[in-house]
Amino acid sequence: MKNIYLLLLSFLLISCSFNQFYKDRESDKTDGEKIPIKFYWELRYGKNPDDIYKLFGEKFFEVTDKEKLVKLMNTVNAIGPVEEYNLAKWETMVVKGNNARSQYFFMYNVKRGTKKTEESFTLEKNKEGDIKIVGYRVNQDLLNE
Repeated sequence: MKNIYLLLLSFLLISCSFNQFYKDRESDKTDGEKIPIKFYWELRYGKNPDDIYKLFGEKFFEVTDKEKLVKLMNTVNAIGPVEEYNLAKWETMVVKGNNARSQYFFMYNVKRGTKKTEESFTLEKNKEGDIKIVGYRVNQDLLNE
């Protein structure tokens, strides 16, 4: 009987997953925010558009091909050049352990010439440990112009 209890206890421990969950840590914000900052730097000063595309992950390109991203970037740049951007909202979630994953969300208020946009980034850490953009959204209020 003792062996049965020991066997059941070992199956229970083997099937358990041990994870550490971190939400909205300042250190995770700092790690994730490097990507949107690099994105805006490349938009303002970069000479090679491929440097922007390298910031996007495979998950992004599963939904949106590179030609659509080029079209989106051209449309956004037609609104006006980035003059300033301010972080309006951020969220992070990092899970370490058996089911490890890292997800980040940043929303910026962006001044583009005389117009303003609200731009949000969804980021994830890939298997190599690099944080990549998996979602990019631009909102512009056309009624208040």
